[in-house]
Amino acid sequence: MTSFSPEDQAIRIVCTKHFHQALWLPGTANHSKLKVTYSTTTNFDNVSLPAILFIGPMFGTRWNALHFDKLARDCGVRVICVDRPAFGGSTPVTIDIRMRIWLETVPALLQRLDVKHVAIVTHSAGAVYTLNTLCHHRSLLDPKAPYVAFLAPWVPTAHSGATLTTIAAKLPTNLLDSYAGLNTFINSKIIPSASWSGGIISSAAALLSFPASTDIPGAETSTSTTPFEQYGFDEDTAKLIEKLSSKYQFAESTTGANEEVKLCLRKCDDADWGEAADYSSCIRKIAVNEAALGSREPNAAKVSVESFFGGSDIMIAKRGQEYFEQCWQSDGVKGKVDFTTSTFPEANHDSVLIDQKKGALKIIFERIVELGKNRG
Repeated sequence: MTSFSPEDQAIRIVCTKHFHQALWLPGTANHSKLKVTYSTTTNFDNVSLPAILFIGPMFGTRWNALHFDKLARDCGVRVICVDRPAFGGSTPVTIDIRMRIWLETVPALLQRLDVKHVAIVTHSAGAVYTLNTLCHHRSLLDPKAPYVAFLAPWVPTAHSGATLTTIAAKLPTNLLDSYAGLNTFINSKIIPSASWSGGIISSAAALLSFPASTDIPGAETSTSTTPFEQYGFDEDTAKLIEKLSSKYQFAESTTGANEEVKLCLRKCDDADWGEAADYSSCIRKIAVNEAALGSREPNAAKVSVESFFGGSDIMIAKRGQEYFEQCWQSDGVKGKVDFTTSTFPEANHDSVLIDQKKGALKIIFERIVELGKNRG
């Protein structure tokens, strides 16, 4: 039996083909042919397992499949992760068609993977894309157990009042166009440990003496999950997997972050947010669609939406959490959508996703497995 050094083993794991796949979207009247890079967990060929589409945060690229892989295998789910435009090998697009390209990507990708239905799990900035997905592609959810989980969903600054994002929103657009390069430099040269959400802008936080946080790119990610628990290998190999994956991720294109940060801070037209330009109206539309589905198909299951928040969150603040919850609990939505919400006191904006002990991801994976069993 061949014995590999920790370095060789880490390279073999990081370069596994499941984590580096691509498809092409055909050209249309609005855009030329586009490449989309994506990944799946290594158990994806087991079609008996429920499939999850992870709609990631600002820097939540296809590399998430590597970080989720052990947990997904342990829980019995399989996960799909996507590089949005100008991340990894995905073709850059202008901000005005960014959402449209996402909505083209989802059905094309699921068709490529021969997956008819998914549960959706999303974090931070992925909420904007998820709300649009629910409006346009509700049929991609499991008809017997439709499920969507929002972890620390992004909330527009006007509704969150979060200090950091309020300040960042006042930065000039040309400075935000340097955001991806700044983060690549920080993560590659200074502190090679990226936060998952990508935060907003590290230089603003530094200038204003904000405390270190996982929400700031380059800050130490606060998690009680050890590298061994994360990846399932001995400590030396697991740490090398962590190091190499970060190095390789930031060796690829991350310029999509420039568009993502402008999108999140509304440095764009409202139309660029698609249906999610107004969360309250968007969620009411989702509820109306659910009611219409129930009228057409009396046995159709209502979509189950769960939100999970950290006890502290400098990205959306408590006010942002309350606003998001109120959107789903309003009179026009209650009864049409099954909504629940939870707060994890020891977690923050990022660790509610990445910390397997203090966060929500393990619970969500287990819930999706249970829903699959109950659906018969």
